[in-house]
Order: sequence, then C-alpha cells, then structure tokens
Amino acid sequence: MNILQRYIAKGVLTSTLLVFLVVVALSFIVGLLKELHDMGVGEYGFGHAVIYVLLQLPHTLYQFFPLLVLLGGVLGLGLLAASHELMVMRTSGASVRQIVWGVIGAALLMIFLMMLVGEGIGPRAEYLAEKRKSSAMSNGQAVATRSGIWIHQGNNFLHAERIVGHYHLEGVTRYEFNDKHLLLASYYAKSLDFIKGQWLLHDLVKTTLKGNRTQSEAWAETTWDLILNPTLLNSGIMEPESMSLLRLAKYAHSLEKNHLQSSSFALEFWQRVFQPLAILVMILLAIPFVFTAPRAMNIGRRMLLAIMAGFIFYILAALIGQFSIVFQLPPFIAALVPILLFGGAGYMVMLKIKG
Repeated sequence: MNILQRYIAKGVLTSTLLVFLVVVALSFIVGLLKELHDMGVGEYGFGHAVIYVLLQLPHTLYQFFPLLVLLGGVLGLGLLAASHELMVMRTSGASVRQIVWGVIGAALLMIFLMMLVGEGIGPRAEYLAEKRKSSAMSNGQAVATRSGIWIHQGNNFLHAERIVGHYHLEGVTRYEFNDKHLLLASYYAKSLDFIKGQWLLHDLVKTTLKGNRTQSEAWAETTWDLILNPTLLNSGIMEPESMSLLRLAKYAHSLEKNHLQSSSFALEFWQRVFQPLAILVMILLAIPFVFTAPRAMNIGRRMLLAIMAGFIFYILAALIGQFSIVFQLPPFIAALVPILLFGGAGYMVMLKIKG
C-alpha cells in the first residue's frame, strides 16, 4: 500500500469511526428508552437497564456494521471529493483501482477488528445481558448455568437441559419437597411442551420416596400439575445471537437431528459467516456513490442515499431470510443472495466508472 492508498484508508477509517461513535450514542439512548417499560418489574431497575443496553451494544453494532462502513466510506470519500482531493489524485495519474485498494485496505482492518468484537465479545455479552435481565425480573426464581436452567417455584426445584423457545423444554428434572424441606418425589421427562395453557410431558418417570423405599411410575404422555409461567424460561433460552459460530452450528445440527425447527439458527449462522463479505461489499459501494454522484450534490444528500441503500439491503436480507424459513429454502442461499445482488450492482457501476 503506497502513500496515496494509506491516505485514503486513513480518511475512510476516521470517517467510519466518527459514524461509529454517533451510532453508539444513538443506540444506547434508544435501547435505554426501550427498557423503560420493563423497569420496576421484579428487581429490574435503571442500573440493570444501563448494564443490559451496554452489554447488547457489541452485537447490535456488529449486526449493522455493513451499513456503518457504507456511511463511513461515503463520508470519507465525500470529504475528499468536496475538497477536490480526489480530482487532484485522478489528474495526477491515480487510477480508480488505486483508490479502490485504499478503500479495501481500510475495509480489511475494520473487518478484522469487528470480527474480534462481534464474534469474540458479542455473543457472550448478549447472553450475559439476557441472563442478568431475566434473573432480575424474575426475582431470582430462574438461574441459567452452563448445564441448563434452574427454576425455583414454591416447594419445587426444576432443571431443564435445553429450552427451545418458551414452549418446548428437553431433559427436565423436577424435585418436589415438603414444607420441612424433605424430598417427596423426583420427576424426569424427556421433553415438555406448553399446549393450550398446560404443560404436556413426554416419557415421564416419577420416583416417589416412601420411608426407606422408593416407588417408580412411568407415563408415555401426561399433563403436569405444576403451574410454570413460560416467561420464567427467558434466562435459559439460547437465542442465535448469544451463541458463538461453533456453538450455533452444533446447536442447529442438534435441532435438525431431533427433527426440530432449525432454520432460524442455520440462517443466523450463514449470515454471520458471510458478514465480512457483506462489510467488504458495502464499503466498496461507497465508491460509486462518490464518483457517479453529480458534483453539485453535497455530502448530506450522498449520506442520505447511502442510508437508503443500506436499509434496502437489510430489508431485502430480512425478507429473503423469512422467505427461506417459511418455504424451507437453503439458509446458505438466503444469506448469500442479498450480498451477491448488491455486490453485482456495485461491480457494474464500477465498470461504468472505469469506462
């Protein structure tokens, strides 16, 4: 990378950092406002809300980082164009390819940094945020651990190995105590489903303690007399956003193996795998925004067009993603199509610029 390309990369990085800081501030304020309706529920207060929003920021910013680099690229190159520096570069013999490589250099550095944040910190912080919030709102009735979730309700302690949504639990153990804290019975169910206001158990085994002996009973399917609010399960629900890529792949495979719905997890996996490519495509789109826009167009209008293009990308990705889930299309294709469409459009415009 020569001096010219380093200068371009520095301008793009500085502008992206500025956009990044503005979006961080806005995301924090909007996130805090969204938490107002939950404050006061259980032990969840203002301090909990602030920590919750801060822990969610890495994932939120990583999710929208392609849009941020597009805005940063348009702002950086737009400032160079407004000060006629790009014109001087072109008349001095600098080619569009050299400018593109300067932008790519900035993009590769941002991709590396955001991968560390988005995949290294983001999932853990997201999981911790949801865990802390659910625990505070449930007054400590539900506690999530690496082996599953523990719930205390009345004289009962429950442990679930896995929760899929709010209405399906797997590997559930229940310990029933009396008022003197003596164990009366233990239950183990292979799975539970919340259907029509009650919990339906599958492959249940109940062991009752009677003095010095035990008695076991088994049911293939039965209902549960325990009233368990599905909202208590929030602490143990594993959302795709709170999983690392490796864990997400294993979890999606496990759901598919057990004939459960895995499309949303597989889609999240492939969208995150292609996230670096999406970032690269979006920052390269900043070049056509600068070179093809009329000279009289100010930076504000260019930024507005970039925001519109970015939101079109996210809306298209969301629509194709939901379409693939509903019609059981390959998540790999659903995650890749929006990137290919925008990348193809940007490539055609770049060819026009070179011509």
